[in-house]
Amino acid sequence: MISGIIDFHAHLGKVMHDYPPLTVEKLLRFMDGHGIEKSVVLPLVNPEEEDYHYSTAEALADCLRYHDRLIPFANVDPRRGSNDGNYDFYPVLKHCADEGCVGFGEILANLATNDPRMKGIYRACGELSFPVVFDFRLGTVGVIDPVGMPYLEECLGEFPQTVFVGHGPGWWAEISADVTAEQKAGYPHGPVVPGGSISRLLSEYPNMYADLSAGSGSNAFSRDPEYARDFVLRHRKKLMFGTDRFVREEEPVMIDLLLQMDLPEEVQRIVFRGNAERLLNM
Repeated sequence: MISGIIDFHAHLGKVMHDYPPLTVEKLLRFMDGHGIEKSVVLPLVNPEEEDYHYSTAEALADCLRYHDRLIPFANVDPRRGSNDGNYDFYPVLKHCADEGCVGFGEILANLATNDPRMKGIYRACGELSFPVVFDFRLGTVGVIDPVGMPYLEECLGEFPQTVFVGHGPGWWAEISADVTAEQKAGYPHGPVVPGGSISRLLSEYPNMYADLSAGSGSNAFSRDPEYARDFVLRHRKKLMFGTDRFVREEEPVMIDLLLQMDLPEEVQRIVFRGNAERLLNM
């Protein structure tokens, strides 16, 4: 079993309905069982996610108990304050940084990536060296970007000091150049057509990264293993391992997918750990 992994995408908290809570103790047992040394804990605060709310304050309190294992991110809804794109998020996020947060997200707000209210978040995060984690989707939950990710590209150029971390179905479907709007809302199958927008964005923009978490990440790699290995080799300095283990207590199939690629040891190290260490100044 590989060890010393950093999980860039973990969750805690109580989900509505009949699911048991995602406790710190449960997360630690999961981590210990899969060689994960540290996990980034991402609050979810956007009202679109109506069945789940886990605040920055809760993340800070839980991570403080196990500060050697858990890493807190901050999260604030972009519609806070003036709601016109002029709200200054810096004081709010600076307070979070002073309390121990080292990044932002994940964002599930159902707004366009280039919405002026979102840009206020990016501006403050750039000043604080907070990487920003997005959940891209097409639907009523998640950040909106059309095929080709033009809104994201606009923001990458406008905020070069801010690190953007892609995640979710609307991100990973774009691994293939033939993606359709319908496919961005789900888990497309079949061989990948080279030239997808996320490969281009990772290559052309120093501030574009991706986490490999959730079913969307494992689907993108398992649909075309040969292309996936080439993708990891080309973008090895921009990819972070993640699980996004949630209420269904999913197994981290991405570990096996990466190990089956027979990657050079150094590539394994930076994807499983090194890139996260660098982004989070560990």
